[in-house]
Parts: sequence; C-alpha cells; structure tokens
Amino acid sequence: MRRLIVVGRWDAVAVDVAPLLTREVRSFQETSHRDGIRKVVGTGVLRHDCPPSPAVDAGKDCFAFRLEGRQLVPAGVIMLKARFRLWVAYVDGLWQVINFDYDLIPSG
Repeated sequence: MRRLIVVGRWDAVAVDVAPLLTREVRSFQETSHRDGIRKVVGTGVLRHDCPPSPAVDAGKDCFAFRLEGRQLVPAGVIMLKARFRLWVAYVDGLWQVINFDYDLIPSG
C-alpha cells in the first residue's frame, strides 16, 4: 500500500496487480496522487465484512487502509481522509490485487 500511495510510481507496484485490473489501479494511483492523497495511516486491517464481488471471485475478506492528504484550493487547504479496501488472491505464486474500492470520508 505504501508503494502505491507514498512512492506513487507504477513500477513500484506493477507486479502486485492482476493483469485485468492494471488499467484501473494505475488510473487510481495517478488520480489519488494528483488529488493530494500521499499518506497511509497505520497498517492495513484484515476485514471479513467487505462487499463481495463474484465477478472477480473476491469474497468478503479484504484489507482496509486509511489514507490522508491535503488538497490546495483557492480558499486554502482541504485536509483529505479516505478509506481504501483491496481484495487479494494467490495467483501464479504471487499475491495480487484482484479488486479495490476507494471512498473519500467527508470532513466535518
């Protein structure tokens, strides 16, 4: 997760992403970095209550991470907080990301 968000280079995580998800994860990495998300808070937590995605064989087990960042706007700086969940599978001798979701948490 830190390589995806903090390092922010595709080559740092490319082998960890399933080929069918490459375009989406790469786009997420670019967008989150451009939007100011630059910090992973703590470590990921294994959750057993995640929404399953049968289309990619992702069950209810996922890793949840807290992300933070700052975004410059004309009125100043907005502090950003987000939740990132990812589902992994053991494929061809490697753990790979097979699904993910991302939610900004409204400040307030």
